[in-house]
Amino acid sequence: MSARAPITIASSGAVWRSSTAVESKAYGRALLALAEADPRIVCLGADLTGPTETDLFRDTLPERFFNIGIAEANLMCVASGMARCGDIPVVNTFGVFATRRSFDQVVLQIAYPRANVKLVGFMPGLTSPGGPTHQATDDIALMRALPGMVVVEPACG
Repeated sequence: MSARAPITIASSGAVWRSSTAVESKAYGRALLALAEADPRIVCLGADLTGPTETDLFRDTLPERFFNIGIAEANLMCVASGMARCGDIPVVNTFGVFATRRSFDQVVLQIAYPRANVKLVGFMPGLTSPGGPTHQATDDIALMRALPGMVVVEPACG
C-alpha cells in the first residue's frame, strides 16, 4: 500500500526476481535490493522482523532500520515524519495492525498529506495463525477508501 503513485522506488531498476517458484524471504531480499539502490529507503517495523522478513535489512543496513515496537499508531506517525524529511519509509507489520489499529494515523499523517510512505501488511485474510485479532479481512477496503492511496495485492503467478 502506498500513499503516492506511481511507486518510484521500483524505477531504479533494482527489482528482485526469484529464480524459483518458492523463494525463502523473497520480500526481505527484494526490499534490501531496493534499499541498496536508493539510500532514501528506510525500514520501519513493529517488533516483527522475523514474520515480516525484515531481519535481513536490519542485519545488513542497521543504520536505516528502525524498530518502533508494538506501537503501530506511533509507527505511522514516525514514518510520516521521516517522509517529510525526504526519506522513503517502508513500514512493515501485520496487515490488520497497519490498517485497523492505526487507521486514524494512516488517514491523517499519511493519506491526507500524501506522504511518500509504503505500508506493507503481512498475514492478510482468514488464514492467520493469530486468530480473529490478527485476521485482516477489511484491510483492502479500508485503504482503498483513502484519497491517493494505492493498494497492491501480490499473488502467485
